[in-house]
Amino acid sequence: MSQPDKIARYIDEVCKQIASKEVHPAIRLELEGHFAEKIADYRDAGHTKEAATAQAIAEMGDPVSIGRQLHETHKPRMEWSIVAMVAVLLGVGLLTMFSLQTAMGNEKLVEQKWIGMLIGSALFLLVLFSDYSKLKKYSRYLYFATFILLLFTLRTGKPINGTPFLEIGSTIVNSIELSVFLFTIALAGIFAQWSWKERFVTLRVLAYFLPPCLLLASSHQTFAAILFVVSLLFLLLVSPVRRATFLTVIGLAGACIGSCFYLFGSRYMLERWSAYLNPYSDPNGSGYLAIQLMDAVRSAGLWGQGFGSQLETVPLPETDFVFAYMIYSFGLMTGAALFAIGLLLVSRWIRAINRVKDTYGSLLLTGIAVLIFLPYFWSMFMTTGLLPPAPISLPLISHGNAHLILNMVLLGMALNVYRRKDIQLLVQS
Repeated sequence: MSQPDKIARYIDEVCKQIASKEVHPAIRLELEGHFAEKIADYRDAGHTKEAATAQAIAEMGDPVSIGRQLHETHKPRMEWSIVAMVAVLLGVGLLTMFSLQTAMGNEKLVEQKWIGMLIGSALFLLVLFSDYSKLKKYSRYLYFATFILLLFTLRTGKPINGTPFLEIGSTIVNSIELSVFLFTIALAGIFAQWSWKERFVTLRVLAYFLPPCLLLASSHQTFAAILFVVSLLFLLLVSPVRRATFLTVIGLAGACIGSCFYLFGSRYMLERWSAYLNPYSDPNGSGYLAIQLMDAVRSAGLWGQGFGSQLETVPLPETDFVFAYMIYSFGLMTGAALFAIGLLLVSRWIRAINRVKDTYGSLLLTGIAVLIFLPYFWSMFMTTGLLPPAPISLPLISHGNAHLILNMVLLGMALNVYRRKDIQLLVQS
């Protein structure tokens, strides 16, 4: 057997022990470099080529042991604690839909929840075992396609309660809410490719920020605009952006939101958002909903009114105000437990972000965190009167398969980033 064949056989034996085939080319290149250096050293010391090769192979050690060590270093790893808590929230959501179905007589709530969970789980697995980094090069195209979709919806969409929806055959799509998710994923990839020390970077940030913000605000979906702004600010926070740029964007973001409230906010929406400061000033008008939500919480007690309880004073208990129904039916202890799960998820998420060294991966994790946790905690705080009531679904729990599936896809992408954290930089090299 020739000397190159012996080295190739050794490297093949090492790679057989490494399950992640994506890192094989990089491992091969690294080992070939080590062999070349060692053989050159032995040749300089006066050894023949055959002897130098044999000495180099002997010095490298057992290929099986080396391969197993490299496998442990570069194998994909899951954040099982996040998976477990997501499973718990899905189970709580299913139980809540069962209780609502009993109370409302709507036989499709549980069935639709099961369908959404099955579809969402399938897409979750599909995204989980893909390569998230391949999406980065399409980020700019995704941004402009989303902008066109949003503009098209605002101009031609079917208005429902004052908000335009995209109508595709018999299907109604809330493309305004969808656009916030797509913009965030796109901006994560765009920011990961920027050189933040270049001139006019502040103008570039504003060019990507202001047009979507204005369009979202004009759609009368205030929370969608807020979610977009907060997502962008957190993406900037984890980017190597200059402090002056960050502060400039914060100032303009605040001015933009305030102007949009004034220019595009309907009278009813403005009254409803301001009523949470003193809902009892207009208990039968703009403050009615906030009062009913707080009354539902106060009347729940520690363990609630019981499974299948009816909450007729609060609208949309299966979607926007499902947290109020859960506290009313299952008690304050359930609400506290869900809040604690949310805090624990946030802590594990921050830990995951700190362990990911890939810039694009860190940005994706940060953006997805805002998209999931801002609605999660807002839904809770508005129920207790700490934030204004808004049409917000509680992630993974509320009725509505579109939100459920979208959140499952985002979670799959986030866990994909964490799963590949030990192989991504090596693959890129």
